[in-house]
Amino acid sequence: MIVYISELRPDLLDEVGDKLFMVVTKVQQPNLKKLIIGSAADFSHATRFVVDLSSLKDTGDEVVEAIAAFRAMYPDTRVILIADREPPESPLFARLFKLGVYDIVTDLDGGGLKKCLTTGITKEEATVYQTEKPDLTARAKDKAPSPVPQEAPPADPPPIREKITANKDFKKHKQFVTVAFCATEPHMGATHHALLMAKFLSTAGFKVCYLEASERRNILYLARAYPVNANERKHLLQFEGVDMYFDFKLPEVISAGYDFYIFDLGRFSEIEAASFLTKDIKVIIGGAKAWEMPAYTAVFDAVEGCRDIQFILNHAPPAEARSIRELMGGWKTHFSEYAPYPFATGVNLDIYKDIFKNYLTIERVAANGTTQADKRGFFNFGRK
Repeated sequence: MIVYISELRPDLLDEVGDKLFMVVTKVQQPNLKKLIIGSAADFSHATRFVVDLSSLKDTGDEVVEAIAAFRAMYPDTRVILIADREPPESPLFARLFKLGVYDIVTDLDGGGLKKCLTTGITKEEATVYQTEKPDLTARAKDKAPSPVPQEAPPADPPPIREKITANKDFKKHKQFVTVAFCATEPHMGATHHALLMAKFLSTAGFKVCYLEASERRNILYLARAYPVNANERKHLLQFEGVDMYFDFKLPEVISAGYDFYIFDLGRFSEIEAASFLTKDIKVIIGGAKAWEMPAYTAVFDAVEGCRDIQFILNHAPPAEARSIRELMGGWKTHFSEYAPYPFATGVNLDIYKDIFKNYLTIERVAANGTTQADKRGFFNFGRK
């Protein structure tokens, strides 16, 4: 799957894509940084990420920042830049080379685009892009005084990406982990967040299932919107690596041997508090608007004394985060990123790393290949 970013030349890849039998998804967006860093767009399905530099409104710094962020989020996706309208001496080439981006197309008439889309350009072949600006004073060197040597500016630190994987050491002490979700009010997004978290755990390498523990059967509407696999006998839907059960019998689901069981309990006011409080990890979803805050009072009263509950709040203005935390009275509070797709990857990572810190191994991989692992055990032993 090719994702192609170009507002001015959206049809540029049509011919070569047809010849190579490659599917091209076109995104007409002139702001690359906003698309990658400032939105909830998910490109995990892409094998090639092609950007037409001539269509961007970003500055060179913003392009480099966006590409660095993309490579950190999707290290296995090849980044290809169409730079046929960039000046040959552009310093952008050398900066992209430092990020490990070698597939740069400067001439559309040759076979460069096809090579980038298929075999790719090697580091050795790409050294041509490490060009220095031409010496415009070469003819006047005999007349001009010798320049005073200056120290080169410090190089940008190599980009660091994180690799998050499952740490199943907890299974030495317990068979599985239960997670409970509920919402302070209707339509706060308990189901949405439960699915996002299930997707995160599945991507990390856990065997995880979502359990609709209310009688609304809202999860069945997914079958109308997405090409899910359905097993009516087991009351099971499968999509994006997530198993989802409705009208389930818990012993049968437990016998399937999942690592994590995520219970979507619905609205807090409609459940027995014990069904929520007896789970290993407890998450309440709520709003951050002024008229949504009063709903927390009944929740706080019902769970008083159980301080291991975590709250995830939607649509909180960053400038008000501190005051909102003060209103939450010391309860562990997170602020959700905007993620409209319930099976998105790469969102709310700081939240999930905190909630599941005892169940994850996080490797920080620098551009030079060195790694540093953060692995916590079930009893919080490990190094950081």
